[in-house]
Amino acid sequence: MDAVDDLARCSGLPAACPAAAGSAWATLLATARTAWPDVQLDDAKLAEFIGPRLAGTDVADALTAAPAADLALAAACAAQEPTAHAAFDTILTEVDAAGASTRAPKDLVDEVKQLLRLQLLVVRDDKPAGITGYRGKGPLRGWVRITATRELIRHLKKRARELPIDKQLDEAIGADPVLDHLKGEYRAQFATALREAIAELTAEDRTLLRQQIVDNLSIDELGAAYGVHRATAARWLTRARGSLVTATHSRLAARLAMPVDDIDSVMRLVQSRLDASVVRYLRDS
Repeated sequence: MDAVDDLARCSGLPAACPAAAGSAWATLLATARTAWPDVQLDDAKLAEFIGPRLAGTDVADALTAAPAADLALAAACAAQEPTAHAAFDTILTEVDAAGASTRAPKDLVDEVKQLLRLQLLVVRDDKPAGITGYRGKGPLRGWVRITATRELIRHLKKRARELPIDKQLDEAIGADPVLDHLKGEYRAQFATALREAIAELTAEDRTLLRQQIVDNLSIDELGAAYGVHRATAARWLTRARGSLVTATHSRLAARLAMPVDDIDSVMRLVQSRLDASVVRYLRDS
């Protein structure tokens, strides 16, 4: 039961039934070894890695819900296990998928793939490998794909800035990789999530946002319209905007089957479309 004790200590969760927790831990290990038969897994290091990433009300339930294979591979990679690094190449195929959706050239896809190998797998300057940032809140493949997409778009923009001015004009007239990515994967889901989030707002919050965003009323004008101080009107608007962002995050996370923590990356990709979409949906609501 040492592993159960370690998991309870690292996670801060109770092990109400040590036998059930021990059984769940044995099942997780078996699942991980079946998924990665060629990867050397150290039980103690695995428990140390997984413990802080468990979420729930009890160790047994948290272990049952955890993505066993993904956490095990991430733990072995973080421990600098060579067999795990080799196996991680099967996950890095998500860089190819991200490259296809962003229309990145093959040389850039290969460059980002190598960059992620270094960022995610190599310990540098006494800092842990980037793979430790994986919290097990969603599929490892999805986490890697979001990371790859962000890197690809960053490099695409950097390349565009470095082009001579005549080439920049040609690129501007041609395909926009960010827009293509939105159309291909996220744009429709984001639009639906935003529409549903606006519908969830209270009538008061929806009216406030419509008056400011659609009707272009200032804070002072809103305060005068409602007979309150401008500071009060500002607080109301902050609350309404916060409610809209939170609801949109949650709706988008559910639609994309991603943890809410990762949705910030997607939101950054669609930020250029946010204001126009909000105006349109508020006007129609």
